Amino acid sequence: MPAAAGHDGWYHSGAMRILRLRRTALACLLFTPLPVAFGQTALTTAQIAKRVSPSVVVIQGKTDSGDVLGSGFIVSKDGKTVTNLHVIREMRTASVQLASGEVFDAVSVLAIDERRDLAVVQIGGFNLPALELGNSDALMVGEPVVIVGSPRGLEGTVTAGILSSVRDSGAGFKVLQTDAAVNPGNSGGPLVNNKGQAIGVVSFKLLSAEGLNFAIPANYVRGLLNNLHEPMTLEQMRGSLSAKSTPDAQSGGPSLKETLDWLKEKIPMGITHWVSLSALAWGLTDSHSLQSAVWSFDSCTVEFGFVANVVADLITGGKSEEISVTDRYAVPLGRLAGADVGRWQNAEEFVSGDEWSYGLSLSTTSKEIRAVHSVTDSAVPPIPTEVSYTDKVVLYFNDESIVQRVKSAFLHAADLCRGKQPEPF
Repeated sequence: MPAAAGHDGWYHSGAMRILRLRRTALACLLFTPLPVAFGQTALTTAQIAKRVSPSVVVIQGKTDSGDVLGSGFIVSKDGKTVTNLHVIREMRTASVQLASGEVFDAVSVLAIDERRDLAVVQIGGFNLPALELGNSDALMVGEPVVIVGSPRGLEGTVTAGILSSVRDSGAGFKVLQTDAAVNPGNSGGPLVNNKGQAIGVVSFKLLSAEGLNFAIPANYVRGLLNNLHEPMTLEQMRGSLSAKSTPDAQSGGPSLKETLDWLKEKIPMGITHWVSLSALAWGLTDSHSLQSAVWSFDSCTVEFGFVANVVADLITGGKSEEISVTDRYAVPLGRLAGADVGRWQNAEEFVSGDEWSYGLSLSTTSKEIRAVHSVTDSAVPPIPTEVSYTDKVVLYFNDESIVQRVKSAFLHAADLCRGKQPEPF
């Protein structure tokens, strides 16, 4: 399989180009004396608990085998809430209780990441206490951390410790290891740094030995929040999870609807994160998140693409700049002429995270794929959206087995849309 340095042109001509321009404009700050005290002062455990506890919720629900209890935390004022997928996976009814005692019985599902055991749910509220996400790619082993959760219904329980390690989960993604005490009810609650920011989602399910407790890095949550789908009921979520495996080939393979539904579920599993050295040699790093996304998969013309985010540390104390690139493609499946899988190195100056991405390149014989390219930069005014037509689209994954199955499914759907007898996938 060929390996290439960097992504297929879009990244450096988009987000990185803007980032370099922004950094050049900030270069003059190197010659300006900085204040003696800059950055955020570390909080005590008591201060962290006071700041974080209002955002932590108790999630309760009934399953066929009994009651389930877990934690979660609010990440937006309109009620988007993060938890572990295993907390809600089997629930038939669910309620979310805030630290204030307010209870929400209407819970819908906005996004799930089965591989990393993450879920984003929606509760009906406004002006709720939201917890800020920290940059989990900029952590240092040994730094203090705090877990706030509701083990066994004891709301607001707090445990403190250190970040023991950042290690490979064995399933192709990173996990944060801590010696802070974790109990089953902590699942879905936040692992918090000394600035009071959520840097991870505690997952008791990953517990492998006493004293070895784990959390899913918060930057994986960013990928989910950038790829929310229409609200699903708990029943609809269970249905989508039960169809997680590739449909069996019968009478020429699955139907077009089955194939499109399968692709709709698998494409968002294309989540890649990495940290690289900054474009300028200032000893800084940039955190990158690349998320394959689906907008419409209901006919022979489908809409999908990716959302890329760069969080850049700035030389002004404790600040960062976020740049987001969204490429959305409308692809006529019946016109697909080719599909190839390649491997890309995510960065020349790689620091940590996913070093490689697997790209699925889909092509047509002429420029009939509509492409909408948009960029937002937290430090500049809105940038005009660009619309063009192309003969190629690329999706990115960090798991080769998934991208090969997605390739086969696209070719199967293309045959069905052309009216040919398809090969089973």
